[in-house]
Amino acid sequence: MPAKSNIQTLTHAGYACLQLSTHHGTAIVALQGAQLLSWVPNAQREVFWLSPTSRPEPAAIRGGVPICWPWFGKQGMPPGAMQHGPVRSLQWALDTVEADSADQVCITLSPCRRTPTYNALRQWAPHLHVSLRIALSERLVQTLETHNHGAQPFALTQALHSYFAVQDATQVLVHGLSSLCFEDKLFGSTVSLQPGVFQLDTACDRIYAQNAPGSAHHYTLEDGLAQRRIHIHTQGSHSLVVWNPGEEQARNMADVPDGAWRNFLCLEATNAGQDVVQLPPGGRHRLTQSLAVERHPTPATPGP
Repeated sequence: MPAKSNIQTLTHAGYACLQLSTHHGTAIVALQGAQLLSWVPNAQREVFWLSPTSRPEPAAIRGGVPICWPWFGKQGMPPGAMQHGPVRSLQWALDTVEADSADQVCITLSPCRRTPTYNALRQWAPHLHVSLRIALSERLVQTLETHNHGAQPFALTQALHSYFAVQDATQVLVHGLSSLCFEDKLFGSTVSLQPGVFQLDTACDRIYAQNAPGSAHHYTLEDGLAQRRIHIHTQGSHSLVVWNPGEEQARNMADVPDGAWRNFLCLEATNAGQDVVQLPPGGRHRLTQSLAVERHPTPATPGP
């Protein structure tokens, strides 16, 4: 690995990781799944929730930003397919350091090909190549790029499955969803219209479909108890998943401790539901989320 003063190797929560550091804060990325585990902007709290009871590798890590690829859930796949695809359990390697300064560091990672677990990826998507670019400055930007090297098109679904840390999931507000249709996975995939600002009241598993033109969209997670807003800008996506298991489902999840369901809300930049990327031979697609944290000293109040 290049000898860069603001990129270090370390063990975090039991996982081999890379730590990125700039004047603006630090981020920690697990080599398993290229999964972002932590982002702490200067003078701010941790942005992501990470389970203290996650199972050891190669089991999927609960929390941070898992990569769901090249399918989301088991959409379009046979019953034997792995939930959310195989890459979150694969070992990834550092490919490039694209920039290195006191203000910004950018790295690119891709799955290690010389490992036995890489065969799981070759079985399902032998002609796809995936890489993840992470840029840390005053913002944190993740870009998941897929390239189809094969002679046949591929129906790609995917997600950056972010677990945002919150004080109380039932008290936060999500802006940017008003008047969007959503598919409710907990109620037979029925389609409904979001009447205004989103606020969690029970378990939630929804795919929101964007109706705005273009592929760049903006959502805001407002946490009045933590006195902050997290701004989420997405590109290459026409959908957003909102997920929280709620109290009853969380009881059956070994890696979600008692009461911990209140400490996170998943807002996931996705291509899922009706938002399927038809990737032609030779085609490329980029799914990007750009995150920024804003201090917000006043309590959250419902709004548009």
